[in-house]
Amino acid sequence: MNRVWILMVLALLVASCGQQQKQLRLLNWSDYMPREVLAEFEKREGIKVVEDTYDSPEAMLSKLQAGGDREFDVLITPDYTVGQLARAGSLLELDKTKIPNLKNLDPQFTDPAYDPGSRYSVAYQWGTTGLAYREDLVSGPVESWSVLFDPAQQVGRFLLLDEMREMIGAALKYKGLSVNTTDPDRLAEVQALLLEAKRRSQGFAGGTSIRDRLIGGDIAVAPAYSGDILAAQAENPNLKYVIPKEGATLWADTLVILQKSPNHELAYKFINFLLEPEIAAQISNAIGYATPVAAAMELIEEKDNPLVYPTEEKRARLELLADLGEQTEVFNQVWAEVKSR
Repeated sequence: MNRVWILMVLALLVASCGQQQKQLRLLNWSDYMPREVLAEFEKREGIKVVEDTYDSPEAMLSKLQAGGDREFDVLITPDYTVGQLARAGSLLELDKTKIPNLKNLDPQFTDPAYDPGSRYSVAYQWGTTGLAYREDLVSGPVESWSVLFDPAQQVGRFLLLDEMREMIGAALKYKGLSVNTTDPDRLAEVQALLLEAKRRSQGFAGGTSIRDRLIGGDIAVAPAYSGDILAAQAENPNLKYVIPKEGATLWADTLVILQKSPNHELAYKFINFLLEPEIAAQISNAIGYATPVAAAMELIEEKDNPLVYPTEEKRARLELLADLGEQTEVFNQVWAEVKSR
């Protein structure tokens, strides 16, 4: 009897493990992967993709620290977090022989500053973070970060983006500094600037919430991601987007494999799948962000749209967010003060 019971338990454990291997678990930004793309991968591999989402990098990092690093296989994460996650031992160093479609990437994304040699990450999408506004609701021109940071230049109700590096970066740009400035005195000035803006604002929100509230007319202006606004313009043509004259950020979101994932091989297949030109184009055409897959460009519907692919003149005003290493703690302290007061 005991032997039969043991055999039954072992059979259940084997079945459970087999079932686990048939799932790919993805942690991603909200509204950032067409369901049709996931369905195609499921069909090809005979598996199920289980997707969970987040609205800010801070929420994502908290989820991982709470045990999520064991729950997910593939993570889509901002460029500047790659180094932080790698140093924490959360990421698998990539075996590029298992991602042959890396050959399809634009060369500028094969050796990025945030992950030299692409040891841990593969670019997924890229874009800019500027100012979005309702042309029919603002009371003046929207050309500068001053519409958020100078009370005399406020043009209407506004939200602040709930992302530490982007909001601190915007305030630094407004003051004529690099988005990667770590000087404590300058960051103290930025903290005061953000606190004053917070008092006049409608609070903080994630990118999708900002998009929806702009469409609904609840606010007139807010920092926003370029792709969110491209998609939203179809719903309200009064919605506009501008890269402020002081400059803004150019960012890349990346695909990484979590070290504690039980499905490394399936994760490699998924990343390689996303780098197929037809799949990459399908993703970008659906969600409105720029693809890093050069081989997909002939299939991109918005390849001539400067909102998605900025002109060289605008690119000159854009700056990548760098991995700040231990100096990230200075930013964390500023952000904690801004959010808590």
